[in-house]
Amino acid sequence: MAGAAGSGLDWAMLERRGRLMEAIRAYFSAAGVLEVDTPMLRRTCASDPHIPETPVQRMGEQPAYLQSSPEALLKCLVAEHGRPIYQLGHAYRAGEVGHWHQPEFLMLEWYRPGWGMQALMDEVLAVLRLAAPALESATAHCDWGRCFEQQTGVPADSTPAVLRERAGQLGFSAELTGALDAGGLRDLLFSHCVQPMLGRDGPQFVTGFLADDASFARLDPEHPERALRFEVYWKGVELANGGEELTDASAWRQRASRDHAERRARGAAPIPLDTDWQQALEQGLPACSGVALGVDRLLMLAAGADSIQAVVPFASSEAT
Repeated sequence: MAGAAGSGLDWAMLERRGRLMEAIRAYFSAAGVLEVDTPMLRRTCASDPHIPETPVQRMGEQPAYLQSSPEALLKCLVAEHGRPIYQLGHAYRAGEVGHWHQPEFLMLEWYRPGWGMQALMDEVLAVLRLAAPALESATAHCDWGRCFEQQTGVPADSTPAVLRERAGQLGFSAELTGALDAGGLRDLLFSHCVQPMLGRDGPQFVTGFLADDASFARLDPEHPERALRFEVYWKGVELANGGEELTDASAWRQRASRDHAERRARGAAPIPLDTDWQQALEQGLPACSGVALGVDRLLMLAAGADSIQAVVPFASSEAT
């Protein structure tokens, strides 16, 4: 009986979801990429100040966190074995419930040693077509700075004063924008003015992110002001985030320390440095590219659903 246990999904959608997971596993098996599983409960979590930590219990004297991504431990395995791997499993984000968000969601993350960013983007498209076979084999690309200026009317490298003034002209309150730095203002304008326009006619790759937005991707040696990172959007929804991985342990510590400092400035609880990730880099992470993709969102868009709750069994609908 469809929905008898209150899952919120009929059998057809439950089957479609299961078939997509089967297709993902079959694709990577045929491609020689090994499925692995890593712990999603650890004593540390992502340093990204934009991702709220999710403490759930204690491990001895320390809090334990549900992971927003298996990134750190997957990179440990790549450093140890130098082979392509993937993980298909649940990840967690505190306080995220909405049309595109669930606090617990299905993530596909994989790493390709020896691959550059373009090869990985080609494979991302192949994975998207597992859910939506009718997608074209080629997709649109957009330079982040060009997209930003086209949709906001100001250059991405504008001063905070210019960005704040433009945000005010677009209806954002001074109370909201007054405390934001240049990066925060760019994020605000991008999410509200640029993102809804991306991928209207099919998945769109955005590249050319500023070095300040590199996260843990490496910088372009020919254009060090740019990061070798990409994001994928479809119908205005972010589906994937990837790029060529940072392999320099010293540069990683600098970026992680910067993230931790920003977290403290925002009043967030301090979290321990991810020593597993650090040791992997010190051991020697080979040149590789990696990407994380939201499977629930992909299914939602491929199915023409208007919310993520329509494709996730037992989805949370609580407002936060």
